[in-house]
Amino acid sequence: MRRHLITLTLMATTLVGALAAVNNQRTDSLSRLLSRLTGIEKMKVYEELILENEWTGNFQNTLALCDAWIDYAHLQADLYYEENARNRKLTVIYNEEEWDMLSEEAKKQREWMEKHERWDSYYKAWRDICESYTYNHKPQTALREAEAMRSDAQKRNNAIGLALAYQQMGVIYDFIDHKQAVKAFEKSVELLKAIPEAEGNELLSGYYYLAQALDQTGEHTRELAVCQQWKEALDRTSSGELSSKEKVHYIEYHLWNASALIGLKRLDEADRELSTSEKLCQDINDTYLIYQIQVHRANLAFQQGDIKKAEAYSDLYVPIMNEDHWQLAMRLRGEILMATGRYHDAALFYRQVFEQRDSTFTKDVRMQLDEFNTLFQLDEIRMKGQLERSRFIIFTAVLVSLALLIIVYLRHRASKRLEAKNRELTIANARAEESSRMKTNFIQQISHEIRTPLNILSGFTQIVTTPGIQLDDATKNDINHKITENTDRITGLVNKMLELSDASSQAVISKDDQASASQIAQLAVEKSGITSAAHLHFTLQADQEAEKTLFKTNLHAAARALTMLLDNARKFTRTAEAINHDEIPQEKAIVKLQVSIDHSQAVFTVEDTGIGIPPNESEHIFDEFVQLDQYYDGTGIGLAVARNTVRRLGGDVKLDTTYTTGARFVMTLPLVS
Repeated sequence: MRRHLITLTLMATTLVGALAAVNNQRTDSLSRLLSRLTGIEKMKVYEELILENEWTGNFQNTLALCDAWIDYAHLQADLYYEENARNRKLTVIYNEEEWDMLSEEAKKQREWMEKHERWDSYYKAWRDICESYTYNHKPQTALREAEAMRSDAQKRNNAIGLALAYQQMGVIYDFIDHKQAVKAFEKSVELLKAIPEAEGNELLSGYYYLAQALDQTGEHTRELAVCQQWKEALDRTSSGELSSKEKVHYIEYHLWNASALIGLKRLDEADRELSTSEKLCQDINDTYLIYQIQVHRANLAFQQGDIKKAEAYSDLYVPIMNEDHWQLAMRLRGEILMATGRYHDAALFYRQVFEQRDSTFTKDVRMQLDEFNTLFQLDEIRMKGQLERSRFIIFTAVLVSLALLIIVYLRHRASKRLEAKNRELTIANARAEESSRMKTNFIQQISHEIRTPLNILSGFTQIVTTPGIQLDDATKNDINHKITENTDRITGLVNKMLELSDASSQAVISKDDQASASQIAQLAVEKSGITSAAHLHFTLQADQEAEKTLFKTNLHAAARALTMLLDNARKFTRTAEAINHDEIPQEKAIVKLQVSIDHSQAVFTVEDTGIGIPPNESEHIFDEFVQLDQYYDGTGIGLAVARNTVRRLGGDVKLDTTYTTGARFVMTLPLVS
């Protein structure tokens, strides 16, 4: 055990210095050689020199060498080497994870590839565009690009482009649904296997993605079969003496083969696979590969029952673990802490993961919603532009028709009216489809959020149900608080999704209840829990008419709509900074609910001293998904659902724009006897 730990912890530091010295000597030698060569030999040296510069980590020098190689190949009119140089530049930027730069450069190189009909490289550049959007937290844009890429490849009958498009879809789906990712990766590998020229990096990368996705879904038997095919492809394409790049491919194969064997409880075989990967990694300066070996070593030791050894490996990889690394490392860390009796550390770890993932998810969802809204606005602009062009064409056609044959004027007017109606129906249908797509995507994002509280509930439940566990009162209280908090959070999310699906309904709600306005108000106050909000002072005022006047309505639907208005007041009377904290402000906010009867309707006025709403947003806030302040939690559908519900009851909800101390919403219901 000690030998393994020393090897893995010292490997990166001892080798980096030696490899850097060798690389610097070779770089100097190649640079001197470059000035003396011409033609193809010079371009080959450019390629080697760029690879050596990447090892030294000098990004700007490497980019400059790529540009010099491109310029020289262009002067030589050598399309083959110019294509290689342009592809190499994209690889350099990708390896540096400069996603904004990659997006711009890949678009430029894709234009060059299309102009010179280098179609395989054209789709590889397009793949880089998709990847830049994916890793820049823009999955909607990435998926659109991947779909466009797939459609383009189908039209050109380009198998490489089609395979890479499915691969990118898998990468995007892997953030949302591992099973969908498996299907996309399987389709990609199936296409790549049928392409002889894709036997190298493209097919090997396909096997890597597919094996990793199968590991995430726990399909270890299928994963093992894929690894066997991966090994056969590696053996067919590798040289006698493995290059550094080929060693990396073999290390990745051995790691995922070991993971499959661990999942199938074939632990001795898994140990041999990991030992092989460690030997291959001895002269590879790749911290991430060493990290993966440590995680798999910890998993193997844990499955073997050697908890101390698993803990030692876990302690090694934790310092470089973050939310971007796959779930095995984080789940394994929590299980090891519990198995070693470090219950307090386990509780702290699960809490840290919860807070980290919660923060990351909130940030990602806001970025995705901003992106989604931007895309929707762009589509509207395009639609308007197309509509304007259509109107111009129609107007021109009318003038020509009138000039040529005035006798058909009346027939033409009738035809034009029909065409306008059809165009309006087409636009309305397109907007309805777009609205439906927005709701579907938003529900998927909310569903994704359910995973975080479920993981936390699972972790804390394992802790409190462990036989013989001893926890101090503070830890118990914290765990109980988190379990209750996350259970309520899941329930709230499910209710939000159900309300969202009901928001667009226009069906009339049955009004079979005899109720007073005061009853509706009391039920809403109870359901909202606003009286227990520590940061505000709440009052309910109802006149005598509101208490004794009965009318027909739907008691629960009306109370639910009013509850949403109270929830809105409670949320926006608290500062955004205090949303996830328990501190109580020194000066409390005020929320009033006033209930009265005004002629033929019941009036419910919810008034608060919160952040307020600009008058020009008085109607916009009732649209679905609208949140004027993104720093507050919420889904942006509460006000939309409230107004929709009340209107189906025959009433309405409006914002009183004359009130400036905070926000005042007025809800009315008809007095139907």
